[in-house]
Amino acid sequence: MKVAAVQMSGIPGDVQGNLETISAHARAGADIGCRLLLFPEIADIGYDMAAVALYGRSSWPRVRDHLLGLAAECGVCLVCGVCLPGEDGLFNALVAFGPRGEILAEYRKVHLFQAGDADETGIFVPGRKIVSFDLEGVRFGLSVCYDLRFPELFRAQALGGCHALLLASAWPRARIGVWQPLCVARAVENQCFLLGANRVGEQGVFPFGGHSLFVTPTGDVDSADGLREGLIPGVVDPQAVLAARRAIPSLNHRRPDLYAEVPGN
Repeated sequence: MKVAAVQMSGIPGDVQGNLETISAHARAGADIGCRLLLFPEIADIGYDMAAVALYGRSSWPRVRDHLLGLAAECGVCLVCGVCLPGEDGLFNALVAFGPRGEILAEYRKVHLFQAGDADETGIFVPGRKIVSFDLEGVRFGLSVCYDLRFPELFRAQALGGCHALLLASAWPRARIGVWQPLCVARAVENQCFLLGANRVGEQGVFPFGGHSLFVTPTGDVDSADGLREGLIPGVVDPQAVLAARRAIPSLNHRRPDLYAEVPGN
């Protein structure tokens, strides 16, 4: 299956403008034969907590209807970082809109970022579920940005049958040096494909790092630069996942009986 990570910028709070940018990239991806397109974290509103607080609840019906219609128009699956309102509050979410104009999956970010240059915990409620979905014989696992630093999430997806890991991000330029190594590690240690869509540009709380990428189960990488919008395509083949796991059956060599034992306790 041909897929692509969409590297894009966006203006915080300009929901209509951001949807138009998403639409342009979606049509470009459909034109080159992609069956799935992955967009960055909070691509609808922009990664800016003040903008999310203002528009997070009111914008969702328009965003949902637009992306449902766009996916159906293009005949592809659009996996987009959005602000998703719920009864408990707002969620930093990754939603898969299917090619028939239906929602295939909703993932609510379980690891909220809280550090010196950003704090998501004052705006978002953390999710409680690991989420995957199936499309045309491929199982995809969903994750968002800071989740990348928690390998347990990706291991659970791999053990759950995922062939590809989808990571929507707003990874900052200041820490871009660890972005690719962590993405490659998550792909290789789980022998899965990994598609990472990162934001680019200077709008919002900090400059974003770009370098969206496609990683194979054996660690080969295709990557964008750190400045421009565009698509990073790749082909996800479940047979390649099986071949990698047959060649080095590391998932079968796990010792879960030992992992709960913490030395010194």
